[in-house]
Amino acid sequence: MTDSNDCTRRRFLEATGGAAGAAALAGCMGGDGGDGGDGSGNGSGNGSGGGSGGDGGDPQEGGTYRKINSTITTFDPVAAGDTASGQVVQQVFDGLMNYPNGETSVEQLLAEDYQRSDDFTEYTFSLKDATFHNGDQVTAGDFVSSFERLARSPHSVRSYFILDSLGVAHETDGDGNYVADSLAVEAEDDSTLTITLQEPFHASLQMLAYSSFAAVPEGAVAGDIQSEYDQQDGEVQPTQEYTDFAQNNPVGAGPFEFDNWETGTSADATRYDDYHGETAYVENVHWQVIEDDEARFQYAMEQNVDTFEVPTAKYSRNKVKNTETDDVGRTVGEYGPFQANGETVDYLKVPEVSTYYFAFNTAKVPKPVRQAVAYATNQESLSTQVFKDRQQPAYHLTPPLIYPGEGSEYDSHVEEAYPYGTGSDVESARQVMEEAGYGEDNTFELQFTHYESQVWSEIAQILSQKLGSAHVDVSIESAQFSTLLERGKSGDLDAYTLGWIADWPAPDNFLQLINPSNTYTGETGVLTYTNWGREEETEASQQAAEAWQTIQDNPEPTDEAQQARADAYVQMEEANWEDAVLINAFHGATERFSYKYLHAPEFGAMGPSRQKYNTFWKEQEGRGTVTGTPPGNESGSDS
Repeated sequence: MTDSNDCTRRRFLEATGGAAGAAALAGCMGGDGGDGGDGSGNGSGNGSGGGSGGDGGDPQEGGTYRKINSTITTFDPVAAGDTASGQVVQQVFDGLMNYPNGETSVEQLLAEDYQRSDDFTEYTFSLKDATFHNGDQVTAGDFVSSFERLARSPHSVRSYFILDSLGVAHETDGDGNYVADSLAVEAEDDSTLTITLQEPFHASLQMLAYSSFAAVPEGAVAGDIQSEYDQQDGEVQPTQEYTDFAQNNPVGAGPFEFDNWETGTSADATRYDDYHGETAYVENVHWQVIEDDEARFQYAMEQNVDTFEVPTAKYSRNKVKNTETDDVGRTVGEYGPFQANGETVDYLKVPEVSTYYFAFNTAKVPKPVRQAVAYATNQESLSTQVFKDRQQPAYHLTPPLIYPGEGSEYDSHVEEAYPYGTGSDVESARQVMEEAGYGEDNTFELQFTHYESQVWSEIAQILSQKLGSAHVDVSIESAQFSTLLERGKSGDLDAYTLGWIADWPAPDNFLQLINPSNTYTGETGVLTYTNWGREEETEASQQAAEAWQTIQDNPEPTDEAQQARADAYVQMEEANWEDAVLINAFHGATERFSYKYLHAPEFGAMGPSRQKYNTFWKEQEGRGTVTGTPPGNESGSDS
């Protein structure tokens, strides 16, 4: 993508909570993501083999799939910027494309077929014969209105997805703002949709798999976009009609239709019998909202849910057993027995496309201090000590699963070029500080702010202890996630922690965080709060900016463009290493613990929140259908 629309492209998500918010600590591709998938299939799978529960016979119908969720805020696809809400949206709404079971290659969902122009700027989709939960036919006109809502609804937190990242052609006014109804999205007829891009984009189909691009019936949200909100005293106020849709009656075309939401307590969805794909085996899905880790674990031990997570404090490495690792790095096995209930459960661990880091405001923290922190950081030790080897040490911002080149390129580049070593080098940290004039009587005071997380607290304490002997006095504070974001955007942070989970599985989705112009605090759409090269351009910041421009200038899904991007990706990583702006700490992995009566397909590196639950099923002894609770445990309590 070129500079001609740079002011538009920098209108990124104003609060990065959509991707980074999901990174509050809680596969399967190479290259840089390409244009995604072979265009075949509907992403439904059969759910009868592999995954949790093994191959326990033919799927049985009935029962309720039960899981724990965090606080849900909305069921509007364009307003759902958090993973908790997105879990429900994924079941209720469908889009043109889908990441089947959270894999990183896409398949068609509501699209029956598609064609792409030779210049990669026009996509024409033929739609399946499908209906919404209200019985209306899904038409191309529904997608036109849905995409318009994504671009300009006052509730949309993903307008940059369609206007900037995907880059659908549109008009802007003198201030660079989107002009209503100018999207190049056309309904050729009821079943044919054409989308025209400003220029090619190598991850177009991946972007269209994001739930923000889901189909909503035209007119379902108060009839038109302008009536979604009222203006009162300069503040946007949602209309009652919008609130009814977003909270009480979301209508989609997914495998489950919305049933009930008790704010802060639970949500429920029911099987949609006329689903265009494979009709769900379970009758219902129930999400129980619990925030506290200890309470979540206790609830799971009482067998009130079918799948769950285990907090690190309760996790024991030696309880993982009978494991096998597949060709995309997923570990499948068993875990247990749990002391609380004596159960041994199915275990699945999946590397995810994510990176967690600590970053510096370069306007406040000099380069020698940043380098000292990089020398003192031992990613391997953090993985072992803090995470009990559940997460992977990170040295690049780009996760291994999408790092350019073959799978070994990530590690070989670190071995050959990472300037700070893969262990903790406090002596080098001290040396770089003393060369800059610091010493026992002239220490640097560094304020390290992390969002509320026991894991980040432990990491901060470890760093503080090591840096004390390198003339860096670290003071540690925690902040609520939203507070940290607001302070970051205003430039009121020295060093801080955040993470990024892929919006689309390609390096540019991550490396946009270190494009220097995307780091300027106080600017609309700032992605990291580092002010890299803002006050004084460095050789490394210039290298990063030039590499980013190369990426923008080579957006096509061709081998030549892919190679140009791949070279630029590595240049950006090395520039970040040189100036130590973001110090990458670890890449995430997601684990699923499942009681053995549940059969659930394995998920991929885009995560379980992208799975459809229509192929999950539950066993019950002596019956052809399953109940909502395990056999012999109708109360859900530990027996």
